[in-house]
Amino acid sequence: MKKFVISFLGILALSLPANAGFKEHFDLAQQYLSNYQYSSAISEFKNALKINYMDNSARIGLVNSYLARGTYHANTEKNYDKAADDYRSALFYLSMYPNANSVKNSAHAITQVSGNLEKCLEVINFDKNPQSRFNKAKQLRAQGDFAAAAYEFSQSLGSKELVKDSFQQIGDIMKLFGNDPKSAEYYRKAVAAAPNDIPLRLSYAKVLDKLGSEELAVEEYNFILTRSIDNKEVLYSLERIYKKKLEENPKDADTIANLGAILQKQGKLEDALSYYQKAESIDPSNINTRLNVGTLYQQKGDYKTAVVAYDSVLILYPDNVQANLYKAQSLAALGDNKAAQTYFKKVLSIEPDNEIALNEMFSSAKASMTPLQYVDYVKKNANSSAAAEILYSYALDLHRQNKLEDAISVYSEITKASNNPEVFVNLAIAQGQMKNYDGALTTLSSAKSKFPNNSQINDAIKNLQNENIASKFDKAAEYFNNKDYQAAIAEYQKVQPPTADSMLGIASAYQNLENRAKAIEYYQKALSLKPTDSDIAYYIGVLYAEDENNTAAEEYLKKSLALNKNNQKASDYLKSLQQQNNANMLNEAIALYDSQKYDESLNMLNKLLIADPMNAYGYYYRGMIYDTKENKLEAVNNFKNSLKYGSGEDLNIVNYLIAVDLDSLEKYKEAYGYYQKYSFSNAPEDEYKQYAKARLEELKQYAK
Repeated sequence: MKKFVISFLGILALSLPANAGFKEHFDLAQQYLSNYQYSSAISEFKNALKINYMDNSARIGLVNSYLARGTYHANTEKNYDKAADDYRSALFYLSMYPNANSVKNSAHAITQVSGNLEKCLEVINFDKNPQSRFNKAKQLRAQGDFAAAAYEFSQSLGSKELVKDSFQQIGDIMKLFGNDPKSAEYYRKAVAAAPNDIPLRLSYAKVLDKLGSEELAVEEYNFILTRSIDNKEVLYSLERIYKKKLEENPKDADTIANLGAILQKQGKLEDALSYYQKAESIDPSNINTRLNVGTLYQQKGDYKTAVVAYDSVLILYPDNVQANLYKAQSLAALGDNKAAQTYFKKVLSIEPDNEIALNEMFSSAKASMTPLQYVDYVKKNANSSAAAEILYSYALDLHRQNKLEDAISVYSEITKASNNPEVFVNLAIAQGQMKNYDGALTTLSSAKSKFPNNSQINDAIKNLQNENIASKFDKAAEYFNNKDYQAAIAEYQKVQPPTADSMLGIASAYQNLENRAKAIEYYQKALSLKPTDSDIAYYIGVLYAEDENNTAAEEYLKKSLALNKNNQKASDYLKSLQQQNNANMLNEAIALYDSQKYDESLNMLNKLLIADPMNAYGYYYRGMIYDTKENKLEAVNNFKNSLKYGSGEDLNIVNYLIAVDLDSLEKYKEAYGYYQKYSFSNAPEDEYKQYAKARLEELKQYAK
């Protein structure tokens, strides 16, 4: 890194003033500075400046302290950030804080200190763009390093967007330091950049007031009152200023009248009236006083007396705009809208662009007319663009009051010549609120043809379509709950295009009408619209089962489980259905067996055992058929499966059947075992058991 040495610049301090408190801080600061205790010196010089903010001795001492500490930070500690902050503070007290002559006298020092600051900023690679400097200034202010912050705010003025905030921040800091003249100077510059910033202008007005610049302060306070609602702080300040003026000139009618106006704005109406009366006694020709008296009575609600006051002005000045306007307002408040119209029109004949008169004239007319009469009135008395705006506001007001029919009639009138898509949207919304969804959608369709790419219209169409469908569902549900299923079906069918929910509604209604065929038809339509819905497939399966179409029922129940394996209702119902199917097949097979239709019975048993491979009785009867067909081996195998999957005393006979077939196949040892099982079973002591016991004796030799 390139090495350099920061130079220290000492600036000669001026002679000391005599103030004792000031001298105490100043002497202590000088002592600290001579002992190289720079931070303590800075603190004491600041204390001295608080006592006398414009003392050059303390200011120069403070500058020297910042320069000495900054040079120490740079050359000894190599802490260029801290050094930069001290040089910023020094430059603030050299180039911003004092008056113009002092700045001029310090030109050489300012140049040298600026050079030192630039060296520090170069070392720390400081970004010098205005936004960066503004951000640094805010950081310094937050740290309480106000002087350095003010200097950095002054360096951010290169950006037009930061001018107002930078000047305002410097004004705030100057006020904090008690330097009101400089605070006013920077606030004035900030106001020039942002003339409509009311809080800023109030800060400026307060400083002007404090400095005794009463005329300028009053000008600022009055501006604030035109842009805010009777700011109490401003009114108090104006009252104080005008009372001071009145002490200086007790016979000044304008001052007395202005003080009355201030008291009126504060709501001190009786006090205000006394000032107006005093002002009028001094200057009877001042029409502003008479106007103020009128507005005071108007404010009190004494409109008749207000009219008298305005008439006293109009006799002398019939074209006075304010007198005509205020009289019109008072007549309207009295309910005399016809007379009020005359004076509103008089104002507009003098000032065609008077928005207050125009708006209040229409408000007065509105109070005594039907909506359609008012529409005609506005069309006749306003130009087309103003009429459209007035009528739209009127329609919105009717809409907010839930006067939907009136709002719709006014919206409809406006749409005839409107290029505002909002009018169409609000008309459609009102129609939707009246449940006239078809009319609402027709309105939006017309609007879409005029404004094809308007997203507000497209959104409104979607919303109203959804509301329309929801209303049909609500109506259908009402019919359904009242058991008027045919009416519910008719209402669900109005939902277009059909949805899965509307089809389910129809299906459920038909189900309650016990029309299973139609119910199945519409459940199937619902499933086609929502093919992944396990429950719909379940409903169809149940209906087919109730219709005794078990094949179709099983198909849909399996489909339901394929869509959702955890559908317990479908699982339980399928299991029950399959058990019933199996029982039916077994009964049919038994009937065929009993009728000696062995082949048909065998086919049925084969199907049963495919569906239910653990059906003990299926194996039993298939074994019996094979016995009949003399196929002893197959008979034995089936009888064994019957015992494997079955239990109960009624199957004891199977042991006997197996034994006899094995006996005939000369498998005596195995036959012996089954004879033995049967002999020791709970089977009755009949001929079969006697035969089994006899064969056991005969086959004893195969017992081992």
